[in-house]
Amino acid sequence: MSYKAIQRYINPRDGRVKTNILSKDADSLPARHRSMKEFKDSFDGLNHYTYTIDKFFIVIDVKYAFNHFKNNTYSENREHLNATLLATLKEPLLITKSKYEDNDTLIFYKPFKNEHGLHHMIMFKAHKHENGKYYFKTIYRADSLDKIDKIIKTSDLNTMYFKYEAEGNGN
Repeated sequence: MSYKAIQRYINPRDGRVKTNILSKDADSLPARHRSMKEFKDSFDGLNHYTYTIDKFFIVIDVKYAFNHFKNNTYSENREHLNATLLATLKEPLLITKSKYEDNDTLIFYKPFKNEHGLHHMIMFKAHKHENGKYYFKTIYRADSLDKIDKIIKTSDLNTMYFKYEAEGNGN
């Protein structure tokens, strides 16, 4: 799968990410949810939202997720990006798996765009070994193309999903 992502998004001449193609494939950046109620309503009003993709069962603690956009590891205010969470989960461009702190993780990547350019959203799920479920840990905007390059170039064995698998390079 990653081979197809590399064909589509990596320039073979210089090895750089084709941001023009990512921009073409990006969705419009959605307007933020202004309240916890509005955010929770986007998750069908549930406190713990569950979603299954392929063989992966994902759990999002909605209150934790909403608060995480304000209070996170780097004390960044990400409230303006809170409406990207569900879209990144349900309509990712790429899903890869890796290890983080000895836990299996899923990495969801989805680009969005607005009048200021591309917003590269990356969401991690930390694997809970005791029950096999993946729990939401963080979502953030990647400012560096280095992380996007690494996700795109993930080996085929660790690429779980690529939206344009059947289409090749998109040119």
